[in-house]
Amino acid sequence: MALPRINKNWLFFGLAILLGFGAIYLSNSLLRQRMQDIEAEAHKGERTQKVIVASHDMKIGDALGQKDLAIRAVPEQWVHSTALHPEDFVDVENQRLASPLKRGETLLQSHLEGKGTTVFSATLQKGWRALTFEVDDVNSISGMLRPGDRIDLIYTGKPPSAGGSGGFNPVSQQDVTLPLLSNVRVLATGTSLTKRDANGQTHSFSTITLEVSPLDADRVIVAKSGGHLTALLREPKDDAQNKTRAMTTDSLVAGSTNNGPGRYVEYIVGGGGGIAATTVTQLAQGANGSAVH
Repeated sequence: MALPRINKNWLFFGLAILLGFGAIYLSNSLLRQRMQDIEAEAHKGERTQKVIVASHDMKIGDALGQKDLAIRAVPEQWVHSTALHPEDFVDVENQRLASPLKRGETLLQSHLEGKGTTVFSATLQKGWRALTFEVDDVNSISGMLRPGDRIDLIYTGKPPSAGGSGGFNPVSQQDVTLPLLSNVRVLATGTSLTKRDANGQTHSFSTITLEVSPLDADRVIVAKSGGHLTALLREPKDDAQNKTRAMTTDSLVAGSTNNGPGRYVEYIVGGGGGIAATTVTQLAQGANGSAVH
């Protein structure tokens, strides 16, 4: 059986097309390489500075986070005088934009709501509040607590008396210790908003500012008026809720003597209520339902 004859004209035409595409590809590759060589030669020995740029398009009101920003080396003579550098990130994190920013554009002080001045309220999440209260050496973790750390707040105080309006019937009138809030973000220590200490030294401060919900703010205020708060520093990646139960001196000693988990203070919840304001009794009721930030 005879094979069909191939039209040589079509064969040459197809070959010419392939050769043309190959030539175009090679010429483009050579052109790109030549441009890179020229650019490298132009910037040879040129000093650069690292600046913060937007990693994607952003609009007014967007909060700045790690995923929104990138670092780019720019020739020193082209760096804007108000450009922000990598070491400035701790001061701009969670700040909001006052003007839009395009992908690749350098972040300037004028892009921020504070125009270079930190706007503390811009660090808050929507619907949350900043609560400041006094701390001692224990609750400041010996002055080593830093903005950005997360803590648990533990309440210690007298339980409500038996037959009180809250309906609790404590086993004893000893001080009771229970978890109040879990995984609370520290916004500031004293007046410092910076997360790091360039000198590696500890600081002394008398107040800390926490990010809390309006309800949790009320609970902290009531807890401070009726007892004592202790701050426990958390490992950065630990977001589990503190589920330890209420404890008194009796239950602590009993647990040590029995070599077991120990007895805990048992509360019988009941009775009327209808009081909208938070009380010390309600603190104990809400301890196991503390919001995890």
